[in-house]
Amino acid sequence: MKRILLLLVFLLAISSRGWAQMPKIEGLDQMPMDTIVKEVKDYARQRFFYKVSFVEDTEQPEKRTEAQCVLEIGHHGSSFKDFYRLATDSLVDDVVKKNGTFMELFGRVSGWAKNKKWYTALLKGYPAGEDYHQTSVSILFEFVEYSCPSPTFDWQVGEETKEIMGYMCRKATCHHSGRDYTAWYAEEIPLSDGPYIFRGLPGLIVAISSDDGEYTFELNGQQEITFSSPIYLELKKRTYKKTREEARIIIRNMHENCAEIFANTVKIKASNPEFLGKLMDRFRSLPYTF
Repeated sequence: MKRILLLLVFLLAISSRGWAQMPKIEGLDQMPMDTIVKEVKDYARQRFFYKVSFVEDTEQPEKRTEAQCVLEIGHHGSSFKDFYRLATDSLVDDVVKKNGTFMELFGRVSGWAKNKKWYTALLKGYPAGEDYHQTSVSILFEFVEYSCPSPTFDWQVGEETKEIMGYMCRKATCHHSGRDYTAWYAEEIPLSDGPYIFRGLPGLIVAISSDDGEYTFELNGQQEITFSSPIYLELKKRTYKKTREEARIIIRNMHENCAEIFANTVKIKASNPEFLGKLMDRFRSLPYTF
């Protein structure tokens, strides 16, 4: 499975850079595939979609990255992750169950590669009172994981209201981890939850942003789940289970050196140095969120 995933990432990286010509690899269409290995924690009842905008480099605040994420509400907790990560996992499972080929999978997910921008999947409340962070730290599908107590927020609820996505929302503010945040929540949606780590208001957090402008989350869709949709933790052999402090160091180091790690691990050999240079620049530019 690891070899297949590495090859898929390599091909997606090429396609996302605009190199349209596909390499001819004998037997590629016959490669066996596995479903996504996962530990199911719950099943989703609802999905709320959020447009996320964030600054990757604080020295260039004008350059923003946009991601499409999804909050899945289960029976016992919730999950927040990049929508295209969820969609890719679902597609892999679907293609495998239908005995599809590797090339069929690549053809269907290649357009999503450039859209995956938020690299941390978060499980909230499994078990109760605990959060579990799983961050993809490089294009090698390596994960860094850590658990921590669910954060609490000292919300200050104001009187100001405004309409967002058809819901009348009330303003609330808080200070958390060195940043001031302004949130808008909808009492009409009786869920004390919200995007990423945020929660604790008497209604769903429909929008929230840091006052420094580096992070914004805003609801842009919702879905009632009428089918079996597991909330899960993806299981990988190459997983580093660390403390939060250790995880921060690993994520930063692997992000800054992911191009060299990739090149050394899969032993890329290119007769065209310009091609390899472009590929490594692509991987160096991959953002990390934490």
